[in-house]
Amino acid sequence: MSKIPFSKVFQACKDGEKLPFSVEFEGISLEGFLSVKNSSEWVRLEGVLKGQMNCTCDLSGETYIQTLNEVLDFYLSDGMVNLESGNFRDVVECEDGIIDLAEILRSELEIIRCDYHIKN
Repeated sequence: MSKIPFSKVFQACKDGEKLPFSVEFEGISLEGFLSVKNSSEWVRLEGVLKGQMNCTCDLSGETYIQTLNEVLDFYLSDGMVNLESGNFRDVVECEDGIIDLAEILRSELEIIRCDYHIKN
């Protein structure tokens, strides 16, 4: 279940419940919960990114294995976010009324790959 409609999350979490999820890509997992606070228009994603991935040391150019245990906590929006509201949070914009957890996982991994790495 890597794609979940926003409507399903709002229905499942309407009384404060949390909707569990788990997705995996290239041996790395993202597990956690989706929730909705009160009558919010956003869905909160709380999860942990775990696994190992190949990274390249920016000093030596050597490839090494990086162990991941990253806590993720941000909001998901069904479409574009209105920045004029002044309510700035970590928000990921989703398209077509669907939360694509596999795409969120791939995007988070790409952010890590593009970061500056130094082999320990």
